[in-house]
Amino acid sequence: MENQEYKGNWRSFIIFTLVVGLIVGIFSVISDHLPIIADGVTVLEFVIFYLAITINSLPMWFILAMLVGYLFANNISKAAFLGSIYTICAITFYFAIGHNYIETTVSSSFKEQALVYAIWGGASAIGGILGGITGFLLKKTPYALLILLVGLIFQLFLYGTSSWGDIVGFSQNVTFCLIVVSIVFYIVIVKIKKEPNGVT
Repeated sequence: MENQEYKGNWRSFIIFTLVVGLIVGIFSVISDHLPIIADGVTVLEFVIFYLAITINSLPMWFILAMLVGYLFANNISKAAFLGSIYTICAITFYFAIGHNYIETTVSSSFKEQALVYAIWGGASAIGGILGGITGFLLKKTPYALLILLVGLIFQLFLYGTSSWGDIVGFSQNVTFCLIVVSIVFYIVIVKIKKEPNGVT
């Protein structure tokens, strides 16, 4: 039974990685090639633009790596390994799809391309490791969400006030703010529920 459960877990992880990694790769490429956002965007355009820039953000990449660690890992080392595998797969999809949008007039040597891939792949692996571990720790304690909380606040700070200037950027920032509020609310609720048990 344990062996079958282990195989099923791996099968689910592979499906998750391929499906979600492909979706992330597609929307991240779309995000890199968005037109200038005007006031007259259609509802469909707004939804696509919103999903693209939100998915192609460090917090969302981190959250998805957390989900891998939460769903598929039964220890920290496995969480780190699976998180890195997922993010490397997602960044590979991103590079493969984005390669079709590179202008033919812009050329670079194999060494330069390899260096770019290595840097981004390494950074993605590190982010995946941290996200996977955070997701696994979340099964042990809700305070693991504080790592995500800090990351979201830092990302909002990096975006700056100019990111609130258009409807898509505004919507993304509101989404991150709602996640921040939800994390704080969840941790407070958990703490309140545990307090009576600690009273002697």
